Amino acid sequence: MAMVSKMEMETTLLSKEFGLSFFDYIPIIENFYKDFLSDVISLARNLISLDFTKLVPVFDDSLGSFEKITLFNTLLNKASKIESLFNNKDKKCLVKLEILFEEWVYRIILMRLRQEYETIKGLILSTEIAQKNGFSQLERTMKKVQKQFGKETVSIALDVTLKVGLRREKLRTIMLSDHYIKYTMNVDQLDGCMEFFNCPIYGSHKYISHQLGLNDSISDLFCKYFCYSHANSMLETVLPFPFTLWHPRMMSTHGKCAYYLKLAYSPKAIPNKKFIPLVMSWNITRKCNLKCSHCYINATNQELTDELNTFEAKNLIDQICEVSKPLLILSGGEPLLRNDVFELIEYGVSKGLKMGLGSNGSLIDKTIAKDLRRVGISTVSISLDSYKSERHDLFRGVVGSWEKAINAIKYLRENNILVQVNTTVTQNNYREIDEIMYLTEDIGVENFHLFFLVPTGRGVKIEDITPAKYEAMIKTTFAKTKNHRLNVRPSCAPQFMRIASTAGLDMRQWIRGCLAGLYYCRVYPNGEITPCPYLPIKLGNVKEKKFKDIWFNSEFFNSLRNFETLKGKCGYCEYKAICGGCRARAYGLSSDFIDYCGDLHEPKELKGDYLTEDPWCSYIPPKTKNK
Repeated sequence: MAMVSKMEMETTLLSKEFGLSFFDYIPIIENFYKDFLSDVISLARNLISLDFTKLVPVFDDSLGSFEKITLFNTLLNKASKIESLFNNKDKKCLVKLEILFEEWVYRIILMRLRQEYETIKGLILSTEIAQKNGFSQLERTMKKVQKQFGKETVSIALDVTLKVGLRREKLRTIMLSDHYIKYTMNVDQLDGCMEFFNCPIYGSHKYISHQLGLNDSISDLFCKYFCYSHANSMLETVLPFPFTLWHPRMMSTHGKCAYYLKLAYSPKAIPNKKFIPLVMSWNITRKCNLKCSHCYINATNQELTDELNTFEAKNLIDQICEVSKPLLILSGGEPLLRNDVFELIEYGVSKGLKMGLGSNGSLIDKTIAKDLRRVGISTVSISLDSYKSERHDLFRGVVGSWEKAINAIKYLRENNILVQVNTTVTQNNYREIDEIMYLTEDIGVENFHLFFLVPTGRGVKIEDITPAKYEAMIKTTFAKTKNHRLNVRPSCAPQFMRIASTAGLDMRQWIRGCLAGLYYCRVYPNGEITPCPYLPIKLGNVKEKKFKDIWFNSEFFNSLRNFETLKGKCGYCEYKAICGGCRARAYGLSSDFIDYCGDLHEPKELKGDYLTEDPWCSYIPPKTKNK
C-alpha cells in the first residue's frame, strides 16, 4: 500500500508542475497494464481458486488512508477471530483460515496491480514531458519537488502505520516490504548501508522502455530524485539522530541499489572519530516558572547573569558542527522563558542539526505550538509524573501544571510535532507507570522515557526507590511494553541494556546504556561542558576553549571511553561495554561530594571517583560471585 501511494504521488506532482493530465495517455497506459494483468492471472490461476473477474481492469480512484486503515483493520479483526477459534481448538478455524488466506492473497495481488498501474502512469507521463519540454526541464522539476515528494509519501505511510496500532519503528519494514534488502549498521563507526537487490518499479520501467525503444535516462531520474528522497524522508522519520545519506549505486545504472548513511555527519568534523556527540542537552536558561522537587539544576525564577547570549549561543552551535551534527535538545529551567529560543532553534536547523525542546509544557499554547513547527523543531519532551493531576501538581510545585502539560501535548500533536513524555520515577508514582503510559498513548504520544532519580540538585531531598525496586521497575516496564504502542526507554538507568539483552529484546534500537562522554554531553547555561546533567563536573567553558578541544582532549571524557578504567564490579561486569553503570550515582553516592542542601547542580571541580561501581545496580557479575 505504501508503494501505491509513492507511485501515485509521482504522477500527481509531475502533472501539477507541467499542467498535464494523464487521462490524455490512458490508451497507452491501459495497453501496458493489460500485459501485467494478463501475467498475474496466468501465474496465479493454478495456485489459488480466486475469481479473477474481480480484478479491476484499471484504477480511476486513488488509494486513501481511510481505505488502507479500513482494509488493515478488517483483515486484522478476521485474523483475531480465527486465533480465538484456534485457541479454543474449534475445527472451524481451518476453513476460516483458508478463506482469509485467499482474501489476503487477493488483496496483495490487487495492491501489486495498483502499483504497476501507477508505475506505468508515471513513466509514460514523464516520457511525454521529456519529449515536449526537454529532458533537462524534467530533471530540474524532479529535483525541485523531490523533498515535497519524500515528505508527503512518508507522512501518508506514517499516518496509516500509527492509526492501525503499529510503532513508528515499523515504518521502514512496511515501506520496504516488497524489496529484497541487506541492511547493516556498524555502531562503532556510526554508519550503515542498505542494499536493494530487486526493484519492482525498475522492473516495470525496463519492460516499458524496451517496448517503446527508450533508454534508462528517465528511470535514472526516478532513482536519483524520487527514490532517494523517499528513502531519506523515511529514515528521517524513524531515526532519532541526524544523518547524511548517499546513493552511490542506482538500480537503473548498476543493477542494484545501495544507500550509505552516516550518523551525525558533519563535513567540518575530524573524520573517522569513534566517539562523537549524537545527542546533546543544553540548559539554555536556569529560569523556570515551576518548583519541581527533584530539579537537578535547582532552577529559580532568576536567570544567571553569565548565561550565553544570543551571539555566544549561535557561536556554540557553530562549534558543535565542527565535531558532529547531533540532536540538540534545548532545556532549562524552562527554555521557553528565554526570548531568543525560537531564533536559536531556527539557527540550529539551518546548520543541519536536529533540534529538540525539553519543556514542562506550561507555556505551550496553540500559538507556541505553531511557532515551534514553523522554526523546524523535531521533537518536544514534556514532563508528566502522574496520571492524576493533583499528584503531578504536587511534584511540580504549581497547581494546574498537569492540565497545561496535557494540553501542550495535544497542541503539539495537532501540529504533527513528535512528542516524548518524560516521567521521573519516585516512591510516590512507581506503581502508576502503566496508567501514565495508557494516558500518553491516548493523547498521541509515541515516545516514553522513564527517568530514574539521580540524587543531585533538589533531588537529594527525595527518597529514591531502592536498588531492588529500581531493577524490578525496569523489568516490569519492559514486560508491559507489549501492551503499548509506545517506544519505551529507561533513562539514567543504563542497566536496562543488560535486562533487555537477557529478555531477548531487539537491541538494535539502542546504542548503549550510559552515553555520557561517548555520544552525549551537557551544556550549562553559562557555557560549561559537563558529562551529563547529573554529573556536573567542569570540563571546560566554551567561552574560553573550543568545544572540539573539550570533547576530544578532556581526560575525563577519554577515561569514560576506555571501559577498562571502570572499577569494582562494573570493571568486572560482562555487560560493561553496553551498560557502563551510572557514573553520576557512582560519583555522588560513593563519595562525600553530594551537598544535601541541593547545591550539586552548579558545575564544580572534580573531587570524587566517577569510575567506581554503580551502587544502584543489584546485579552480581560472575567474576565477583565468589569474592
